[in-house]
Amino acid sequence: MKFRFGLRISLILTILALTLYGGGVEGQRAGCKNVHYDLVFILDTSSSVGKGNFEKIRQWVANLVESFDVGAEKTRVAVVRYSDRPTTEFNLGRYKTLEEVKRAAGNIRYLGGNTKTGDAISFTTKNIFTERAGARPAAKGIQKVAILLTDGRSQDFVLEPSIAAAAAGIRLFAVGIGEALREELEEIAAEPKSAHAFHVTDFDAIDKIRGRLRRRLCESEY
Repeated sequence: MKFRFGLRISLILTILALTLYGGGVEGQRAGCKNVHYDLVFILDTSSSVGKGNFEKIRQWVANLVESFDVGAEKTRVAVVRYSDRPTTEFNLGRYKTLEEVKRAAGNIRYLGGNTKTGDAISFTTKNIFTERAGARPAAKGIQKVAILLTDGRSQDFVLEPSIAAAAAGIRLFAVGIGEALREELEEIAAEPKSAHAFHVTDFDAIDKIRGRLRRRLCESEY
């Protein structure tokens, strides 16, 4: 009798735990779908990245955008790629559906060259987060978010461009891989630094932080 009672209690607790966990996951997904951004990926395409690793970056971007409800009146997505100079891969007004963004992410071109991260941040502030490039006017209250991913030390200064981006209302996340400097990532990242600066040892590990980054992005307040 005691064994049956204990088994019944264990079963109830297991079902309750699964229910609560499932509710939490669904709540997080719903939160992501309900938070709308003008979202820009700033991707290091310098020679140190390599073509093989850049394919992992393409997939990482495609996976991360699945967290959001992509659309003209929802989350808009743009990509800037940079090495010696920054270039718009596609702007915020270009694609209207998740499928279009994922397909475009799979075709992001690899450049090679040096690592001018500061220049890329300035370019994004001045040329991508504009109404001309598809960003929405400030009156609409859409948060501006940029996720910068780099694998090395910048060959120009990043602090002043990052301060200017913050002054323009852009919330910057910095994701560093391998030789990327933690100090530099913190100069780039928005406050609080612990919530906006990430570092992993190699390109195989970038998917491990996707969940952490998604949780931060799904929070409407920070």
